[in-house]
Amino acid sequence: MAKPANDLRRLGTILVMGMIAGAGVRYWMESRARAAETAGVAGGSAQSPLIDWNQARRVALRVSQWEQAPIPDRAMRREQYSRLVQQSEPLIAQYLGVNLPQPINRIYVFDRREWLEANFVSFEQLFKPVEELYTRNGGARGAVAVVVNDINRQVLGTQVGALLGFLARRVLGQYDLSLLSPDPAVRGSLYYVEPNIARVQGTLGLNDEDFRFWIALHETTHAFQFEAYPWVRDYFNSLLRQYFDQLHGQLENLGSGLGNMLNRMLQNWGSGQHWVEMMLTPEQRRVFDRLQALMSVVEGYGNHIMNAIGRQLLPSFDQIEQRMHQRQQNRTLFEQLFNRITGLDLKLAQYQQGEAFVNAVVDARGIAFASRVWERPENLPTMEEIRNPTQWITRIDMGT
Repeated sequence: MAKPANDLRRLGTILVMGMIAGAGVRYWMESRARAAETAGVAGGSAQSPLIDWNQARRVALRVSQWEQAPIPDRAMRREQYSRLVQQSEPLIAQYLGVNLPQPINRIYVFDRREWLEANFVSFEQLFKPVEELYTRNGGARGAVAVVVNDINRQVLGTQVGALLGFLARRVLGQYDLSLLSPDPAVRGSLYYVEPNIARVQGTLGLNDEDFRFWIALHETTHAFQFEAYPWVRDYFNSLLRQYFDQLHGQLENLGSGLGNMLNRMLQNWGSGQHWVEMMLTPEQRRVFDRLQALMSVVEGYGNHIMNAIGRQLLPSFDQIEQRMHQRQQNRTLFEQLFNRITGLDLKLAQYQQGEAFVNAVVDARGIAFASRVWERPENLPTMEEIRNPTQWITRIDMGT
């Protein structure tokens, strides 16, 4: 992962995990609370929930190896990240020509366990619509009995926990969006998983302050995207709700739905699509493509800002870029297989395309023109336009 991991990467990954674990019961996740506020949250409904969240939590903590990665200088790091975010805000505001409605004050320095606990709150909130669909369809005694008999709650919990535990060992920084939160006024939070950042910094021989500033620039940019332009969060939520509406129909017709899914995969085999894309219905593919496009632009824009500002300010910028790129290229076979199975490879390719799109538009027309993507939903590029930036530039010039 050459760039700081964040909330959006988890969103795409959970879609994929839903396909694997539910054999048709697909689900979306994303993201509120400090680790102390999350203790004892088990999730689920009054009857047996679809996912055993206690099992997921146990597995995630075990896989994360959090006990081996403490934060020896927590107070100092908390002050450092707060200072770096405060430094980043005016620099980003000046570059983009837009200000945040309020300064960023939800900044947390986490170890792996604390990151997991904070994210389990988000996960259970985002899985709630799927749990409700599951309950309305009769739980394990109703329409989804075939799935639940084959893949029970503990297996689902184990799969979700293993995924989160692995990510807890990799994630550096995260902007938590609070997607689908019952409180629309809830603002996002910035998480810095210090043990992972310290490990990467030490392993790659990077400058302490420069590397953390590099990460802070990226994550703070996400705050601008979702807080300076509030419609983005609403748009994201609307796409998720559209997906859940489609999921409801699939749960009601699960018997034929599984066969149809396999048929779609066979029909699309050899098409060059990722296996995730092969399994989607036409309606799901349209929503999926819009989510893909949004996430690509969000990540690509964050990377552009990080590079544009970081290159001017950080003495070791080129070293950071070079060594992080080498780290990405030198993944173990296990990491490559994991990324392929979970769909993280699709996410990484997506972010690279998004960054290339933003860079091309900025080179052609400047950052002010590129920032028009945030004016309204209609200005967001399609995946085709992300691959061909001149098409988007032409459309925006024409005002369509």
